[in-house]
Amino acid sequence: MSVKYAVLGLLAQRRGYGYDLVQRFEEQVGPAWQLNAGAIYVALDKLEQEGLVRPLADRGGDAPPSRRRTVRGAPRVIYEATPEGLERFEDWMATGSSMSPLREQLHLKLALSQPRNLPRLIELTYEQEQACLERLEQHLGGAPFEELLSSTPQWSAVASVMVRDAEIAHLQATVEWLRRIREAMRWLHERPEALRSRT
Repeated sequence: MSVKYAVLGLLAQRRGYGYDLVQRFEEQVGPAWQLNAGAIYVALDKLEQEGLVRPLADRGGDAPPSRRRTVRGAPRVIYEATPEGLERFEDWMATGSSMSPLREQLHLKLALSQPRNLPRLIELTYEQEQACLERLEQHLGGAPFEELLSSTPQWSAVASVMVRDAEIAHLQATVEWLRRIREAMRWLHERPEALRSRT
């Protein structure tokens, strides 16, 4: 994920400061994407250097009092997207989206494993399945997409549910895959001769 474009998109919606951007990101995108405050500030610095965002208060805190916010006495810098930033964000929205390769640790462990690792790999599939089921449980309390649409919600709520449903589908597919490979690994573990005869 490009944190830079996530931050730019949030600022295209409305002005904000670092922690505010983290909270809004979590509300709109959900728990699937982990974004820490440090990454937000790095992105803000890059965007400011490129002229895509600008601070409404400088770090010395000499903005008008109506625009000055403080955290524990320190000035809080509020940012807004520049016209160039808004144009860049629209260009990014119009481009195609690439598929990211799957880079789960379990996939790497499977690719580099040996038959002697089968017992632990079988355990890992149970652990990963439990983690997926816990995350699925977190999503179950939300309103179904169809119900949300019938209540004429704001676009941001609809978009958030679309992202949530994508994560649900991914988690369900992962659980199914984990169960399938676990059965295959069990079968191979119980019949080591079958594995040796093919290597």
